[in-house]
Amino acid sequence: MSNIVVLIPCFNEVEGIPQLCTRLSKVLPELGKDTEVVFVDDGSTDGTSDLIRREAASFRYRIIVHEHNKGIGAAFKTGFSAIDADIVVTMDSDCTYDPERISELLTLLRDGNDIVTGSPYHPEGEVVGVPGWRLMLSRSLSLMYWCILPQRLYTYTSCFRAYRGTVIPKLSAESDGFLGVAQLLVSGILNGAKVAELPAKLTRRQFGQSKIKIVRVILSHLGYIAHVVVQQVRRHILRSRPTFIPSKPMYRQ
Repeated sequence: MSNIVVLIPCFNEVEGIPQLCTRLSKVLPELGKDTEVVFVDDGSTDGTSDLIRREAASFRYRIIVHEHNKGIGAAFKTGFSAIDADIVVTMDSDCTYDPERISELLTLLRDGNDIVTGSPYHPEGEVVGVPGWRLMLSRSLSLMYWCILPQRLYTYTSCFRAYRGTVIPKLSAESDGFLGVAQLLVSGILNGAKVAELPAKLTRRQFGQSKIKIVRVILSHLGYIAHVVVQQVRRHILRSRPTFIPSKPMYRQ
């Protein structure tokens, strides 16, 4: 069992891999000699895996390859199923969240939390260079999740997280796309996981292009939010339904 695994999905990220590996090589020694980086190459066609092999030579890593592109949610699920670790840190490959803050995620996790998530929408968080309209939509979705879930957070869509290994079997995500990132967190909350937020800085990617299809993602979140609401109402009805206790017989036969 590895003590810490850093799980990173990649899809056609050849432009950003050198920056990613350089920054990881500065951070990983602080996390311990047993730390492993697991890259999930989600069907890249630009030589991403070959470049990782050249750039990641200074640290312990492995690559899991999807033959075809399946989506970031599928990449995380593949990674989780292949990992046996005390702690799993997840992050995107574009360094829009600073890898140097991994140690802060771990500090909060070791304070008794099951999941710690980076939170740019936290009052002490920050967003830099992200278009205003996209920021507004993302904040609105987080507000909707805030309203329907028992544990209220400022950000539900960040993939910059740390998970205690024991909570991973309780997580689920039906979506293979970006919605899956939120579903992993929501499933943890609904299964009683204790979640903390780390105020984080989200920046615009410097290399490559975003793979997110914003309209499709928004619609998928709205459908999932409606599903969660229905499930919550059903649970409430079942809990509040009176238990039938048969009366004692009036006479003996």
